[in-house]
Amino acid sequence: MQAIQLLGSVLRLFAYFVLAQGVTLFFLQIFSNHPIETYTNIELLQRTPDLLQPFMLSDMIGKIVGFVILPILYLFFSKQTNANPFKQDPRIPFTGINVVLGIASLILMLPGITVIAEINKNIHLPQVLKHVEDSIRATEALAEALTMLFVNIHTLPEILLSLLALAVVPAIGEEIIFRGFFQRELIQQTRNIHLSVWIAAAVFSFIHFQFLGFFPRMLLGALLGYMYVWSGSLLVPILMHFTNNALTLLLLIAYKNHVISFNPEASDQIPYILVMISFLAAASIAYNRKKTFDSYLSLDRK
Repeated sequence: MQAIQLLGSVLRLFAYFVLAQGVTLFFLQIFSNHPIETYTNIELLQRTPDLLQPFMLSDMIGKIVGFVILPILYLFFSKQTNANPFKQDPRIPFTGINVVLGIASLILMLPGITVIAEINKNIHLPQVLKHVEDSIRATEALAEALTMLFVNIHTLPEILLSLLALAVVPAIGEEIIFRGFFQRELIQQTRNIHLSVWIAAAVFSFIHFQFLGFFPRMLLGALLGYMYVWSGSLLVPILMHFTNNALTLLLLIAYKNHVISFNPEASDQIPYILVMISFLAAASIAYNRKKTFDSYLSLDRK
């Protein structure tokens, strides 16, 4: 029975993504003056003008429909008990310190995540699987080219639109379906917080289909998952997710426009002592949140 419930949760998660992609492609054909193939060809992406706004609008509509509206409709019609991810965990009072420490732990993890991302990119499959690796790297190159649409911008309206498309909408939508629904359902089904957090984090990373960043994205997903459990509030991982995406986007825009000389994607510019210190600081915050969570649970049992 538990395996069937788990399979149902996984299939529903993939259904959200399939619907989001379908809606995105549908509106892309409406908004764009260029064929869909333009967005799947790196050379065309780099030399075709006026691709940004249609792609942004289509992507946002797809994510809102697939990641927000559809899960809320499922919640409404399924009428399950204890299934509402938007409610604060009654065992844990909501405090602003949960948000502050959650965002602080995320920022402190970023140097380590950047280093892990560089290591991940340099992992090579055995020679017998070279065609698989070539396909993965080609997909990654296309994803990077699409990301450059959001980065090679100069005006304030373009920057605000990029923040909305890459930071606000994904933070809300992805946290609703991954942490609010999928991880929450896993915990209810398995009664194992750690297993559920890491399964959700692995699926979160896998479903992006950018395998050269699989491990850092999974680590980020696990941090978001734990902070959701320990705070009892979906708002905490949403704001953490937004901070990660917004900070990365703004730093990349600043770097591409020569406002800063530091490349936020280059790990060789990060001192390893900084990585170690920031990682230990993030771990200390996580330990503090875990102990606070345990204390609330012990009070609830009395």
